[in-house]
Amino acid sequence: MKNIEIKKLSRLLYIPVIILLAAFILNTTSLLNKKSYIIVDGKTISTIYDKNKILKDVLRENDIVLNKDDIVYYDLNKPILPNSKIKIVRVDKKKVKACMRSQFRPTWHKIYTSNLRKVELQKGVIKHTNYDITELFYDSKFENIICDKELSYTINFYRLVLLDSKNKIEKIYDLSKAKRLKMVATAYYPGDPLAWRDGTITFLGQRMQRGIVAVDPKVIPLKTRLYISGYGYGYAGDTGSAIKGNRIDLGVNNAEEEQSWMFRDVTVYILEENAQTW
Repeated sequence: MKNIEIKKLSRLLYIPVIILLAAFILNTTSLLNKKSYIIVDGKTISTIYDKNKILKDVLRENDIVLNKDDIVYYDLNKPILPNSKIKIVRVDKKKVKACMRSQFRPTWHKIYTSNLRKVELQKGVIKHTNYDITELFYDSKFENIICDKELSYTINFYRLVLLDSKNKIEKIYDLSKAKRLKMVATAYYPGDPLAWRDGTITFLGQRMQRGIVAVDPKVIPLKTRLYISGYGYGYAGDTGSAIKGNRIDLGVNNAEEEQSWMFRDVTVYILEENAQTW
């Protein structure tokens, strides 16, 4: 009787062991079937879950090489959880230079109305800012800009503004960029007996008046817009037998004004050649 009872008891003990073994097998099979996903380079790579493998090892097994700036939305030193989706963003950096220039800010101005047309001489400042920039691209798409270095400086200069009959800006000349000539000035006036055709008609057939100047066409072409220091705006519309080389003859109003300009050193700015009108 005792042997029969022991056999029955042994058979009963097999049942929980079998159940535990089956559960272990089912659980192991379930874990083996569980997958995780790595999203990188426009692809989704599936991996079988292994609790003993960290993400860094999984990437190595799948030949996924990380660049130093890439972003991984997971801890590289932790195992991948089942059914997780891990995104890797490729980051590219491009070094570029940029420059910003502020609007011209006048600090001083003077209006001239006596020479052919109304002009305004302006002194002002412009701020230049140079940037060293890093452009960030996430998976080849622009993401952001990082300013690495900034350097600012200001430039003071003069400019001449041509105004039309309604006092609107017609044209602006940056005198800092204009060609400059050091010349010796003389002057003549309408009716000057020493001038060609008595100084009443210019070489180009215009009526002589203040602002028209005589030049050597080999030095300053006719129909050139000029700015002459101390004199103002000028238009190269005349020539003269004595006006050769670095000489310029300034049209003035009368003989008295002529005397004040005799053999004066001036700076002549070449604003624009072949201007059809003054």
